[in-house]
Amino acid sequence: MNHLFPYIERTLLHPGVTINQQYEALDEVTQLGLAGLTVAPFWVKKFRRELGDNHPAVLSTVIGYPFGYQRTEAKQAELEWALRDGAGELEVVLNTSALFSPTSVWLKVELAKLVALAHAQETFFTVILESSLLDEDQTKAMIKLATDAGADFIKDKTGALPTHFSLDAALAFRRCVAKSVGVKIVADGATEAELEQLVAVGVDRLSISPLTP
Repeated sequence: MNHLFPYIERTLLHPGVTINQQYEALDEVTQLGLAGLTVAPFWVKKFRRELGDNHPAVLSTVIGYPFGYQRTEAKQAELEWALRDGAGELEVVLNTSALFSPTSVWLKVELAKLVALAHAQETFFTVILESSLLDEDQTKAMIKLATDAGADFIKDKTGALPTHFSLDAALAFRRCVAKSVGVKIVADGATEAELEQLVAVGVDRLSISPLTP
């Protein structure tokens, strides 16, 4: 599995995650050469200190987690604090409530503002879709929205809802995203062979909560 390590992001967003579990994940990231560590906003400042400024792994955090229906101003403040605390990458949850409204103008405006803030600090910006709630047309529309807004990556799920990994769904998601935009897949429960298939079709990051051999 060693060849997959550079694609794996250890993601620790479960509400019951302990500090010891986060330190164990940090050790995995460092010792195995994983792509990154994703923590809740509360922990960014601490783990920036632990990683230092020159660690090759990316320290990511989430904005508007888990459903994205905070006010834009609240997301903006959360994003600005994450940048001050040292986040190297930001994952913003698309507003699921606005998504199901007749117009997506709110989503367009919000993403444009947040992408501009992140890119002004030369920070990568990921849009998280909760694709398990969307049909195919809605998924394609939201992927286009995120792409047009300037997202660097698009992620298929928050990981907060109790869903099972589906290789077919993950591959379909990859096909919907332009090659110019990175793709992150929540891959909890995927086998090593399935992870290899995802990497083979151009998935850039594999978000995994428990790391299993």
